[in-house]
This record gives sequence, structure tokens and C-alpha cells, in this order.
Amino acid sequence: MTLPTRARSVALAFLVSLAARAEPAPAAATEPIPPALRIGAETGGGIVGGLILGGASAWVIYATLNTQGEDTARRSAAQLGGAIGVSVGAPIGVSLTGKLLGRQGSFIISWLSSLAGLGVGYGIYGLIRSGSDSSAAKATYALTLLFPIAGAVIGYELSSSNQTPPPAATAPPWLPAVAVGPGGASFGLVGRF
Repeated sequence: MTLPTRARSVALAFLVSLAARAEPAPAAATEPIPPALRIGAETGGGIVGGLILGGASAWVIYATLNTQGEDTARRSAAQLGGAIGVSVGAPIGVSLTGKLLGRQGSFIISWLSSLAGLGVGYGIYGLIRSGSDSSAAKATYALTLLFPIAGAVIGYELSSSNQTPPPAATAPPWLPAVAVGPGGASFGLVGRF
């Protein structure tokens, strides 16, 4: 066995032994996060995701529509686009935050719940807007932005499991190591010193 082949074999055996004896995460890192903190973080992620996609879609729609005369149609289209963007961006932010916190919720259920929230919020806004053109109608537009975020968080939380992952088993202090090359094989024990 040549020296480069033996060195590669020993390096491979060393890397395999390091991977086999990886230590589990500390107990503090695997403890569940309190529900209020977790839901608050997911809500914050939903707000950020909704702001990014909702703001971008409202801005693009408002900037690309070129209506002659009245600006009302342009603003209405931008408002609708912003609300739809929030209903897509919120579940993305909620799901990413949940994954970072170690939760296993469903993005699809979060997204469908966000769309349901958009439908409820936009329905309330439409009913009040058709009844009067007062400041109350303008204030209820906030529901079309808040209900999708709330729906995304509720859907993600309902679809995530409450089970914590099982703790990783600790590796034994000694592990066998094998290195095979064209000139033969080497056997040994690798341990922690």
C-alpha cells in the first residue's frame, strides 16, 4: 500500500469515527420553547414575511398600473395585491420561524389557514365598505392584513406535533476503525482520550 493510499484510508477512518461519536445537543438546546414565546416568534416571522411579499406586490401593482384620470382603481388594485401578498408571505415567515424553533408544522395547512383569514378579513372589509364610505371602512382594511397572519400561525400550530424528538444516544468511548486499500487492510480502535 502506498503512502498516499494509506493516508487517505486513515483519514477516511478518522472522519467516520468522528461522525460516529458526535455528541448530542446539550439538554438546554433540546428543551421545548414556552408556547407564548414560540407563538410570538412565529407571529413576528409572519409579520416580516407578510410585509416583504405584501409590500412588494402592492408596490409593483401600484407602480405598473397606469390609469388615466382617477387614482382609485390603482389604489384598490394595490390594496388587493398587498393583501394577497401578505397571505402568501405570512405562512412562509411562520413556517421558517417554526422550523428554526424545531417545530414540525405543515406549510400547506398554514397557507390554507392564511387564505381563510384573508377571505374572512376581506369579507368584513367588503361588507363595511359597501355599507358606507367612512373611516370605519378604511380601518377594517387592517383586518385583511392581520387575519392572514393570525390564520398562518393558527394553522401552523395546529398542524405541528407536540412531541419532542428523542434524545440522541451517546456513542461508546471506543469505536472500531477499518481502512481498506489496494495493498491490504488496517484495523484498529479509535477512542476519546
